[in-house]
Amino acid sequence: MKILHAVLSKGFYGTERYCAELAGEQARSGHDVEILIVDATSDCAREMRKVVAQANPVGAGTLRLTALPAWAPTALHRVFARRVLRRFRPDIVHTHLNPAARRVGRIAQRRGIPHVATLHLSYEPREVGDCDGLICIAQWQRATLDGFGGEVAVVHNWLPHSLEDAIIRTKQEQVHGLRQSWAADHETFVFGSVGRLVAEKDMPLLVRAFRTAFPKGSEPARLVIVGDGPQRAELDALAAGDRRIFIAGAQENVAPYYLAFDAFASAARFEPFGLSILEAMAAGCPLVLTRTQGPSEFVTDPRVLWAEAGDTATLAAHLAATAAAGWQRPQYDLKHFSQARAAAEIETLYRHVVALRGANERPALPKSGQ
Repeated sequence: MKILHAVLSKGFYGTERYCAELAGEQARSGHDVEILIVDATSDCAREMRKVVAQANPVGAGTLRLTALPAWAPTALHRVFARRVLRRFRPDIVHTHLNPAARRVGRIAQRRGIPHVATLHLSYEPREVGDCDGLICIAQWQRATLDGFGGEVAVVHNWLPHSLEDAIIRTKQEQVHGLRQSWAADHETFVFGSVGRLVAEKDMPLLVRAFRTAFPKGSEPARLVIVGDGPQRAELDALAAGDRRIFIAGAQENVAPYYLAFDAFASAARFEPFGLSILEAMAAGCPLVLTRTQGPSEFVTDPRVLWAEAGDTATLAAHLAATAAAGWQRPQYDLKHFSQARAAAEIETLYRHVVALRGANERPALPKSGQ
C-alpha cells in the first residue's frame, strides 16, 4: 500500500512523533510511505530525518520525507500538495492536525484518494467531518463524533520502540548522575513529570501540590519537570528560591529521567491520551495522576492514586502518601501498547475506507480558513 502522511508543523511534539513512528512501522511492514511536512530546516524536519534514516531495512517497504518550501505561504500549500499527490499517487492520505487536513487531505479527496485523519485533540466537524475515516486515540473521542458518517476506529497510542530501547540502554551511572545533579541521595524521594509546559498540563498546580505535601524543612523530596513551552517563564518564577524544584527543559533522551524518578506525577486538566504516563509505566514508576480523558481509560492498575483535575489538596495528599510508601517500582501489563498492534489496526481502517471510497462519496463540509 502507498501511504502519504501529512503533518504541517514546525515543532516536534507528541503529534509529530506519533506520525513519524507510525510511518516508520508501516515502512518496516512493507508499505511505501511518504511524510509531507513543511520547512526542511525546522525541528520537525530534523527529527523526521532521524526516523527516515532508521526505518528502511532491506527487503521491507520504503520511507521518504518531503518538505514544502519554508518560503511558501499557506495559500500555496495546496499547490505543492497537488504536485506530491500526482507524483506519489498514494492509495490513502493520512493527516495529522487541522492544517494538514485542510490543505492536503481535502485536495486528496477531490482527486478521489481516501483521506483518514487521527484525532490528536478534540473532534472539530468543520475541519475533519468530511474525512473518509477517523482514528480516535481514546474511546472518549468516539463519543463526540455526532453526525460523522465515515469509518471510525479507536486505536490507542503505543509505547515507542525508541523509548523501550533507551530504557534498556540506560546505564546506572546516568541515573546516578541525574540524581546527584538534583542533590538527591538514597533517602530523597524524587517526583518527576514530563510534558509540554502549556496550560492543559497544569504544571503550576503540580508545583503547588508538591509544596503543600512537602513544606520546606520536611522530609527530603524533589520535583523535576521535564519539558518546555509557553509556561516556562512562569514555572521558572514559581520555582525560584526553592532548590528542591528543577525545571529541566526539553530532553532528547528522556529515558534516564524516568528511571531516576521515584514516582511520576501528572496534574493535567486535559489529556487526550497521555503518552508520557505510558512511558513512565514502562520505566516502572508509581503514578499519581489527575483524572483526565485518556488516562482514565487506559490506566487500570489499582495501585495508581487519582485526584480530580484542579484539586491541589488531594494531589498533595497522594504525593505525600506515595513518598511515605517507599521505593517500590511496580510492573505494569503493557502488552496492548505495541506499535505493531496499532499499525495493524490502522491498516485495517485504511483498507475499509479504500474499499468503500467509490460507493461512499459524501459532499465536503464548508471550507474553513487557512
